[in-house]
Amino acid sequence: MFEIVKQIDVAPTIAEILGFKFPCDGKPINKIVKLSKHCNHIVLLIVDSLGFKEYIKQKIFFKFISKAESYGLLFKCLSYSYYTTPSIATLLCGLKPEKHNVWKTEDAYKSTVKNILVVATKLGYKTAVIMEKLGALSFQNRINIVKPIENISNIKKFDTAICSETISTIDNFSPNLIVAHLRTLDKLGFNHEAIFHIDSIIEKITKTCKPKTLVLLCGDHPPHNMKKEKFVALIAFTI
Repeated sequence: MFEIVKQIDVAPTIAEILGFKFPCDGKPINKIVKLSKHCNHIVLLIVDSLGFKEYIKQKIFFKFISKAESYGLLFKCLSYSYYTTPSIATLLCGLKPEKHNVWKTEDAYKSTVKNILVVATKLGYKTAVIMEKLGALSFQNRINIVKPIENISNIKKFDTAICSETISTIDNFSPNLIVAHLRTLDKLGFNHEAIFHIDSIIEKITKTCKPKTLVLLCGDHPPHNMKKEKFVALIAFTI
């Protein structure tokens, strides 16, 4: 049986590892905290539509991720929404959507709810976000490094750009906390082409990470065609 955790637990887990408290509705995931007790860098890769059941079903094709998971941890993580924006807000705020009220990207610009990136920045940690332009710019002047990526129809090229900017940010700035959002699975589904693309991107990012880095892979919501599914995959491993 897989241990069940919640998306509201991700932000307080990150805070606990970095060494500060983050008041929210979630609680630190002890197994991840223990795994990463010597880590001072965290890379959170939000993988759009990485549903738990679908990951288990297609695991053999996620060659790098499944290998990394084998020496790390895999959790069945409760998601509170079938949509991207409220799910990402939950991951970063540790609050359910009805509490943070970030239902669409525009809501993030006027939200006063504290998120883990902003709090970490104020405490002196170096932070970065790499995601689609509209979402990324909601962090402008609130965290250290913002890399907005233009939204283009070719989703594989979009995620390749996310990958390049994430690698560049790790190489040049070595943030304590970096968050990036990958979207290929959401747009193309769990076909072999999409799985290989996401798997190779995560491998490239991981190989750039410095020692003492925790990598967290977490789905935002289950695949859109699985309306009865409530769980996404949360994978944790260290470099």
